[in-house]
Amino acid sequence: MSSVLKLYTALEEKLGKETAKIITEAIEELTKEKKSELKTELKEELTKELATKQDTYELKLEMEGVKSEIEKVKKELERKIEETKTEILKWFIGLFISLVIFLIGWSSALVKIVEQK
Repeated sequence: MSSVLKLYTALEEKLGKETAKIITEAIEELTKEKKSELKTELKEELTKELATKQDTYELKLEMEGVKSEIEKVKKELERKIEETKTEILKWFIGLFISLVIFLIGWSSALVKIVEQK
């Protein structure tokens, strides 16, 4: 038995058919209204929490801006890495030439020492 029917039966015994009918119909109507209000409130709450199309669009724009900034930083880093590679290569070549000159000088000195003996 549904709760409304149980209520109607209990009220009918105490208050009569007509009064029980009026009360149960009023309760049913109030229940329907409250249910409708709760649905509307829930829908509004969910709508507030969900991302709208505008929110999504704004987020996409922001992401594009971040991607663009990342690309700029990436290119700048690549440029600096290339500059550093070039600088290291210059130093390496300079040190290599210095080492060759040092070895030639050292070899010449060693040859002179050996010739003197």
